[in-house]
Amino acid sequence: MAKKLLIVDDQVGITKVISLVAAQIGLDVKAVTSSVNATETFIDYRPDIVMLDMIMPEKDGIDVLNEILLTGIPAHIVLTSGFSDAYLRLAEGVAKFHDINHVKILKKPFRREELVATLKEAAEVA
Repeated sequence: MAKKLLIVDDQVGITKVISLVAAQIGLDVKAVTSSVNATETFIDYRPDIVMLDMIMPEKDGIDVLNEILLTGIPAHIVLTSGFSDAYLRLAEGVAKFHDINHVKILKKPFRREELVATLKEAAEVA
């Protein structure tokens, strides 16, 4: 059975690229472009891996990450951001607060090779 990936990113172009690459390496993919729907989708879909953008308009990635972690549903987390490293470090701190140590960081813009390596590693761990 294929591992499931949930992509949460407000940029439709990014979700399409990640979805295409993830499908090519055998992942089952669902993408959400509204952070408001992210937690509900996470609960319904129960992905093995969540790729989460930190900067989104309605609700930021820190809030979404905290909500996801509070569900208690295990998932490997990949944090992405094209902005400051401070946001990514803060999100890592939130994950550690919840005793979640399986967190990866993928800075935007990323290369296809970096994306493939990160997703394959996450799929092996998940």
